Amino acid sequence: MSNRMHQTINELRLKRLRRILRRINQYQSEFEQLPDEALQQKTAKFRQLLAEGQTLDDLLPEAYAVIREASRRVLGMFPKDVQVLGAIVLHEGNIAEMQTGEGKTLTATMPLYLNGLSGKGAYLITTNDYLAKRDYLEMKPLFEWLGLTIGLGFVDQPNYEYKPGEKQKIYNHDIIYTTGGRLGFDYLIDNLADSREGKFLPKLNYGIIDEVDSIILDSAQTPLVISGIPRVQSNLFGVVNTFVETLVEHQHFKMKQTKKEIWLTERGIEAANHYFGVDNIYDEPYFDLVRNINLCLRAQYLFENNTDYFVYKGEVILIDRITGRMMPGTKLQSGLHQAIEAKEGVKLSTDTSVMATITFQNLFKQFREFSGMSATSHLGEKEFLDLYTKIVVQIPTDKPVQRIDYPDRVFRSIEDKNFAIIERVKELYAEQRPVLVITRTAEVAEYFSTTLFELDIPNNLLIAQNVAKEAQMIAEAGQLSAVTVATSMAGRGTDIKLAEGVKELGGLAVIVSEHMENSRVDRQLRGRSGRQGDPGTSQIYISLDDYLVKRWGKVKSMDEKRLREIDSETLQKSLIFQNRVKKIVQRAQRLSEEQGIQAREQANEYEKSISIQREIIYKERNRVLNFENLDDVHLTRLAREVFEEAYDFNNFTAPEWVNYIYKNLSFQFKGDLDALDLRNRDAVLDYLMDIFQQQLEYQKENLDDYYYTNFVQKAILKSIDSNWIKQVDHLQRVKSSVNTRQNGKRAPIFEYHRVALESFEKMKDTIKRDTVKYLCQSITSFQKGERLIVHFPN
Repeated sequence: MSNRMHQTINELRLKRLRRILRRINQYQSEFEQLPDEALQQKTAKFRQLLAEGQTLDDLLPEAYAVIREASRRVLGMFPKDVQVLGAIVLHEGNIAEMQTGEGKTLTATMPLYLNGLSGKGAYLITTNDYLAKRDYLEMKPLFEWLGLTIGLGFVDQPNYEYKPGEKQKIYNHDIIYTTGGRLGFDYLIDNLADSREGKFLPKLNYGIIDEVDSIILDSAQTPLVISGIPRVQSNLFGVVNTFVETLVEHQHFKMKQTKKEIWLTERGIEAANHYFGVDNIYDEPYFDLVRNINLCLRAQYLFENNTDYFVYKGEVILIDRITGRMMPGTKLQSGLHQAIEAKEGVKLSTDTSVMATITFQNLFKQFREFSGMSATSHLGEKEFLDLYTKIVVQIPTDKPVQRIDYPDRVFRSIEDKNFAIIERVKELYAEQRPVLVITRTAEVAEYFSTTLFELDIPNNLLIAQNVAKEAQMIAEAGQLSAVTVATSMAGRGTDIKLAEGVKELGGLAVIVSEHMENSRVDRQLRGRSGRQGDPGTSQIYISLDDYLVKRWGKVKSMDEKRLREIDSETLQKSLIFQNRVKKIVQRAQRLSEEQGIQAREQANEYEKSISIQREIIYKERNRVLNFENLDDVHLTRLAREVFEEAYDFNNFTAPEWVNYIYKNLSFQFKGDLDALDLRNRDAVLDYLMDIFQQQLEYQKENLDDYYYTNFVQKAILKSIDSNWIKQVDHLQRVKSSVNTRQNGKRAPIFEYHRVALESFEKMKDTIKRDTVKYLCQSITSFQKGERLIVHFPN
């Protein structure tokens, strides 16, 4: 879509919003005159109107006017018209693009108040704990003054153990400030609860996602995972890693780095057969070996130290590629983490199975309605529309943007480029003008920081570390003579306010040391400067050695040779060569973005199978948890189906049937099958059903009706959960093995969906079999005379 057409559509959207804004503004002078008490009583009045059948849309103009006036009285801030426009977009379930410094935190209070009136929960979801807590504390007095309850979605203490009922209380508030990760894990934990009392999460109603593109586009491929029991650790990593180091690209393996795909060639397979002394590594007994080779190949060639992870105190810690932040406690799944540990020669950590998993995309689809805001949303509009049917409305800034975005400065090599950046920082420092230097990696940031210190230029270095300190450093970045060096994550959600005298010098200068893999991130970085009509400048420096060019840019060797031959000074003056380099970089960035979109589509595609299965399982769990009595359960029908399957698929002899009964129905079986005609299907089934009924009667003897229902619930849930955990873990492993294209010949996604469906059907049968076994063979007891404890058989 052309830029002009885009602007026309946006103007039409704003025109409609301005009509609603005029209705809100009509209340302004009347509400200014109201005493506090009368304004506060509006909340009860709105709740009454909702109870009488009015909708939130009906209430919006008056409710927004009320919280706006309340905000003036409580916080000393009156939301501007442009903030109200953003607030209307958020209530309508769309995405508001609002520039840095335009006050997104205050904008969100309006839709949160309106949706909080329903009492069904309104969430503000941000990227990290620090921002969630900061905004919660800042806005708490406002909501409480208006009579709504507000909570922080977590207890801000490391490794905090929640007491029974504590999470119910947290989620009982009208408004909750939290993070995507916290909410996602709570969603998964809630769906592992083994009793109604253990459930704490209400149905997700309304949510606003701050930095929406970062959370649901950039973080979309990294699922939230709850780990379970340790897997049996493979002892092959060391020897396989040594083998992988002997391989040569193009000869033994091929890779598409852009797609994170790697596979052995025919020669590579021969080399593996020879090295491990087997006929064919793809034969059934060597499944684990092939898996390890694929994992070690990926670890060796598709994961970079200091970009994707770094080694800290003998531990491999992941780095979020988009934000540059450390992700302690997060591990790559299905053995990939251990493969990287083998590559780096550190002690292998325990590979755990996956108990539950969900992506952010699917988490937010659980909401009745969600919306989002960020400074760079319109660049992701096509994806927001395709994935979530949401439009992006660009909200105008309150004051015109004064920042000057200079064209890129072009260099031949990284050395020339870094020298020019240092020279520019020296000039700015001499003028006392604050400067923010932004790099792609922590390594480069450290290089600039150290070099500047050697030149007696004090600076703040901001790399993957404590976010509270980060906010403080970013807030100080607008002081006279301040030099801040940071990775691209720096200060999302924190404003850089200019100190006195800085505007006159030209405002904050942002220098970006290379284009990022995504133009949205470039725009966010430029937007660090020039907030709320402040002056400022931004400039990106590029070279042929940049990561983006190396990974995505296809530079003809002839072109590169000619560009390399020209000295830096001539290159600076030659527009033809400068434009050529700029085109190479632009094309590389476009390729990177297209690949990002493809990767998200693929992640979404993989997630389809598991999300359909997850919905079925969670629905079934909730049905079981809500049994009032056993009329809801057809245990005899279930048992008969299990016995029919056992009879039809096994041609058991009498001793084998005795063994079956021991294993699945009764440890104490002393019966004699001599009189039973094993060829008579109905007679065998009736015999098994009699034993089943006797076992149920035996369980009932020790339990009253309430506890017996509770026992049946626990038995069914145990069976569902243990098998669902195995299924989730199985799918996680299948995904990692089909993803590594064996000889590049398969369409992995179809293979994955086929295996997922087959294994799900098998799992349903296993759940039924295990339910019968748990009902018949479990032993019950009471803890402290009240709590039912069930000891399940192995």
